[in-house]
Amino acid sequence: MKTLVNFLLLISCFGCSSVSSPKTQAMPKNLEESISYLKNEWTSSELNSFKTKSEKQAVAEAHLGAGLWIRNNWIRGDRNVPLAKYFRSLGINHPDGISSIILTSLHRKLNNKKIDVDHQIEEYKIYWKPISECEEKAAFMAVKNYNRFNEGDHILIYMHVDNTDGSRNAVILDCPNVSWKFDPKTDLLIKGTVVKKYNINAPSNVFFTVKINSANRSDTDILMQKIKIGEDIDFSLIGLNIE
Repeated sequence: MKTLVNFLLLISCFGCSSVSSPKTQAMPKNLEESISYLKNEWTSSELNSFKTKSEKQAVAEAHLGAGLWIRNNWIRGDRNVPLAKYFRSLGINHPDGISSIILTSLHRKLNNKKIDVDHQIEEYKIYWKPISECEEKAAFMAVKNYNRFNEGDHILIYMHVDNTDGSRNAVILDCPNVSWKFDPKTDLLIKGTVVKKYNINAPSNVFFTVKINSANRSDTDILMQKIKIGEDIDFSLIGLNIE
């Protein structure tokens, strides 16, 4: 049943109207086996649709479809340990980078082009280096802030507000573009009390539950959620600016 569900999820990423019987395959241990796995699982029409698009378009469109399936079923949580170790040995750790290399290599294989995995790896190392360094710094600061506060402490939370679509939404900026200067006229300042401290799955994945005592703006959502004074909200400390 699990194999069938995973197969259906993979196929659904391409909008198929019919599903053929799933093939039983061992999970791939390297790039070449990953390419063969996908070639065997996708139908001829799916492969042709993927093949005939430009490489950039094909990989981009598959990022939240087949790419997401690869990341969730093979990479995240080390569900496929040999494959994760294979890519780590090449210096590629980020799930997005792994899925993109697999999909790019599949597209090139289908079009009889040189896969040139070494060049792909170097491109992703250059791309991901500032992101990885930023994420490591953010995780370090999150743990540092986690240890600075105790339950019952008062806390100030500063959040950048995105107003690009006309609505006001307080967000946490993603690495590597996390630098911003707080503007009290446009950004959100929350005054609250730490109700609970906890982590999920890892010591660096830390959270506060904060009771909202006041905010400088009443017309601003937090991470696309409405807030009310007096209610409790969970905040990840990674990337969160607090005092």
